[in-house]
Amino acid sequence: MLKNIPTCMSPDLLRALCSIGHGSKIMVCDSNCDINRLGPADAFRVRLDGVRGPEILEAILKLIPVDDYIDDPIRICLTDGGRPEPAVWKKYDEVVKNSEEAKKLPNGIHYMKGKEFWSVADDLDLIIATGETDVYGNIFVQKGVIK
Repeated sequence: MLKNIPTCMSPDLLRALCSIGHGSKIMVCDSNCDINRLGPADAFRVRLDGVRGPEILEAILKLIPVDDYIDDPIRICLTDGGRPEPAVWKKYDEVVKNSEEAKKLPNGIHYMKGKEFWSVADDLDLIIATGETDVYGNIFVQKGVIK
């Protein structure tokens, strides 16, 4: 039995987070995203269908550092076609601001246009399917080092 592990963490996700290293790319996907179309064949894929995006983001940020060698280690894809900002973005922002990683993110979450955001899709090391129902509820995190 382990202590202080967030209850939404599965053994598969813990193993994947431990296996990837500095610079590894993680995508927390909403329930509309097909995780089998992202990343290389050998990327870790974990399903957490009953867990919403903010809950898993909070758990991840408790367990791993974000990459402070880049300016934008946490990213969200901007909506297009005049779609409104989804409510989950505010929740993600609160999670990031309340995490111990916030000091590494003076500008908070970086919002990117679709093509730029999805440019990492082929290089993902860990793809997590969640039960997040908000459209545009995907969020990218790049793992850093513990100093």
